[in-house]
Amino acid sequence: MITKDSFTVEEWAQIVSAPASIGALVVTADPSGPFGLISEFKAILSSMQSYVDAHAGDSSLMAALKHYMSNQPSEQEQEQLKQWGEQQKDQMNANRPKTPEELQQRVRETVTGTIDLLRAKGADENEVSTFKAMMVGVAEATANASKEGGFLGFGGTVSYTHLTLPTSDLV
Repeated sequence: MITKDSFTVEEWAQIVSAPASIGALVVTADPSGPFGLISEFKAILSSMQSYVDAHAGDSSLMAALKHYMSNQPSEQEQEQLKQWGEQQKDQMNANRPKTPEELQQRVRETVTGTIDLLRAKGADENEVSTFKAMMVGVAEATANASKEGGFLGFGGTVSYTHLTLPTSDLV
């Protein structure tokens, strides 16, 4: 059974951030105005929360994510997460993607690494499939969160044709 304790703080941060990186890739694929951007980032968080809530009873990983998302990390975890975040920021600044294709490849590597981590820590294929489905759901919710055209979000259309998501890796 997978629990949060199956992972280091850094590994857990990688698991939590992988779905958000998929959502962020969708956001960058077809930038919206400020209202669209707000809607897209809200969609990332709300779709993750909704999926985790709906599947916590089906998956020990989703139950662990639900518990994590509804509780504050300890002070020690907060400090470790802060250090991890700073390392990630430094790495991203040093290796900033120069093209959308390079960004897509980085997200693909992040997702693949996260799936490999889950398997290495003993997640069964049901757990992995549930996690992959959450990431696909986050991508779809983010893409559908902002409409192009129209006025104040009414009468617009959803477009994310500029993006090739690594969904073949996910499903």
